[in-house]
Formats: sequence, C-alpha cells, structure tokens
Amino acid sequence: MHDDEMNRDSHLPQRERVRARPEDFEMIELAREALELLHAKWKLDLLCLMASGIRRHARLFDNLPGISKKVLTDALRGLQQDGLVTRHIYAEVPARVEYTLTPLGWSLTEVPMALYEWAAQHADEVRSARDAALSEGRDRQQSTFYELRTAAA
Repeated sequence: MHDDEMNRDSHLPQRERVRARPEDFEMIELAREALELLHAKWKLDLLCLMASGIRRHARLFDNLPGISKKVLTDALRGLQQDGLVTRHIYAEVPARVEYTLTPLGWSLTEVPMALYEWAAQHADEVRSARDAALSEGRDRQQSTFYELRTAAA
C-alpha cells in the first residue's frame, strides 16, 4: 500500500463493524428530517437569498426565474411553518411584505455553506471520478459489443 493510500484510509475504523448502533440510525433519521426542511425545490434558494439580504416577496420572485407566485408563496409558508422564516406586513399603501430568517433559519444557513465549501474544494475530484466511471462503463460496453460482433462473425 502506498503512503498516500495509507494516509487516505487512516481515518477508517480498523475493524469493520457488523451491526449499526442505535445512535447511527438516530443520526440518519435526524439528518433526513433536517434535509426534508429544504427538500422542496425552491426552499434552499429562498433560504440563501434571504440570508444574502433579499426580503421582499417581489424581489424573491424576481431572483428565482421559473418559479410561479403561488409556488413562491407556498414555499415561504412552508418555511414559516417550520419556524425558519417570519413574515412582516407593513401598514403601507400598497402593503409591503417582508420575510426574514429567524435565528433557527439563520442556523440552518450553515448547512448549505458547508456543502458549498465542500463542493468547491472537491468538485474536480468528483468530476474526475464520474468521468472515469463513465469511461469505464463505455469501455465495458464497447468490449462486450466487440465480443458479440466477433462471436457472430
């Protein structure tokens, strides 16, 4: 084993466990529940836009090409129901409505930021792995096709 392989694998457990622990399943379940908060198509976008300072319904709508006003309103209501966003209606004519992140919503912005940082750091590695897998799959398909053609001849 090369030094770089040993260093890469040094964080792995020495022995493989046979059974998962109850806390493993609890972690998985809670992580799934947290991911579900942002599962709807536009919720992550809204969370990030609000964190960047965009608060008004019309500005959010303008910054999300492809979203309908109904879907935007439904997504904002969902974020409100989850305690991630608050809605403020100002007594003006015309009425002004702004949405802001709650402390809970702000705490959730750490997750996409961490994912962004990971993606920026590892995008080339993931792309290379995918390209290699696609290339390997094509090579396998081509060799199988060649073997079939040769056998048929």
